[in-house]
Formats: sequence, structure tokens, C-alpha cells
Amino acid sequence: MLQRLLGEFLNVDGVEQATAIDDRGRLLSSVGAEGQLPSTQRAVDLTVAALDAAQGSHLGELHEVWVEGEATTCIDIVTPYRILMLSGTKGNIARWRHSVDRLRRQLATTHEL
Repeated sequence: MLQRLLGEFLNVDGVEQATAIDDRGRLLSSVGAEGQLPSTQRAVDLTVAALDAAQGSHLGELHEVWVEGEATTCIDIVTPYRILMLSGTKGNIARWRHSVDRLRRQLATTHEL
């Protein structure tokens, strides 16, 4: 079921890979081009850096990380135990975020396989 939910993100313009990891950085599920390994370590590194920055400056809780440039990445903390990473190129990251919000409840409660 998680695989099918992640597959929905590939219908969003610019999303080339959708990956779910747990709070320890372990891969739960991923969809994307065949043979393309998800960059789980990148998601962990970006999330840890953002958490450190937010906590160090007392800005509050971290909910998402956006990285735009040649490649685009959107990391969303769906629950404290489930992190979603969308990656691709030339996409509208606000639309990516909207698609995450639309599926948030299902992403938070669906069991991984």
C-alpha cells in the first residue's frame, strides 16, 4: 500500500522519485526509475542539518525541507517516525507540497512492506 501511495507522486510534474524512510534513516519504500537507488543518506543529512539549525536558533519544530537548484528535493516529516523525500527536476515545489498534504493522513498510517 505504501508503494502505491508513493507512486501517486510520480504523477506530479517534476517528481522523479518518492522515498519513505523511518526516523533511523532506514528505507521503508521507494518508487522511481528502474535501477535508480534512493538517496536515503542525503535525506538523513539534510534533515539532521535542518533540525540542528532549527533547534540551535530556537525557531520551533521542523516540518519540511526544500532544496531547489539543478535538482529539487522536498523532505517532509510526515510523522516523527516517517519521513518522505520527493526528488526530481524542473518541478513546482509548491505543487509537490500540496500533493503531500493531500496524502498526509494515508502516508502516516499506511504500513510499509
